[in-house]
Amino acid sequence: MTRNAQHEEQARQVKAALPGYLAVRELATAALTTMAEDLGLELGERDARDLASAVVDAIHKPVELRGIEFACSVADLEVAANQRYLLGPVKEKGDVEPEVIARLEQFAEGAERVRNELVERLGRVGREWLATRPAAAVVALPQPAEAARAAA
Repeated sequence: MTRNAQHEEQARQVKAALPGYLAVRELATAALTTMAEDLGLELGERDARDLASAVVDAIHKPVELRGIEFACSVADLEVAANQRYLLGPVKEKGDVEPEVIARLEQFAEGAERVRNELVERLGRVGREWLATRPAAAVVALPQPAEAARAAA
């Protein structure tokens, strides 16, 4: 198996293992139920599920945007590296065949096109999120049942 094939297989396995939206909600429900038990709170199954849904819904889009932003940063590095280490030295040499330079420029333009598409997506999806996001509200947690009984 070639090195590229190994990387492709590893990436495929990671993609397959990443939890989807519903799996993340189930995980959040389990975590909130466990936390409520640890704190001594009475949290019914439906309440835990609703709370988990609210938490996941609140962070889902920002996390997606953070992923797109990360991809943009990587693409920016790739475009800069192409200019600095690929095209720059080749053009400075001067004795490189024109078709080689044309191919390298085509490669660099492709990387820049991918970067521009990522930036466009970040801007579009980010604008939608900024227009619809609710203001963050801080709510105090209720006292644990043990602390409430001790105070009474």
